[in-house]
Amino acid sequence: MLSLILCLFLDSLLAMLFCLIINILAGFLVWQKVLAIHPNHGVIILEPKLFRFEGEGLKIQGEISKKSRFYGNNIWLHIKGFSNSHWLIISANGVNKQSYARLKRAALNAINCAAESK
Repeated sequence: MLSLILCLFLDSLLAMLFCLIINILAGFLVWQKVLAIHPNHGVIILEPKLFRFEGEGLKIQGEISKKSRFYGNNIWLHIKGFSNSHWLIISANGVNKQSYARLKRAALNAINCAAESK
């Protein structure tokens, strides 16, 4: 954002182009990250202590952590895996009502269990 603001006050055309290219590159990288955590197709398997997601190019396995959140009609799941953690965004429009309710209950259960253990 700072480079975009600086771009407005620079005198050199080359400096303005450099700032513009840097902003486009940063925007592209952020967009790729958003697309990676918001898959269009996949299968979710919920088990009592385990969450699995298998999509076209993405396979995630682990537990739903207490960092999971609800934003509007989206569930932002934080999955703790064996070696690393992943974020996964599930939209209510992308699944049927029953599956969304089950996923929401599983996330609430993970959040509440973490709060009770403190």
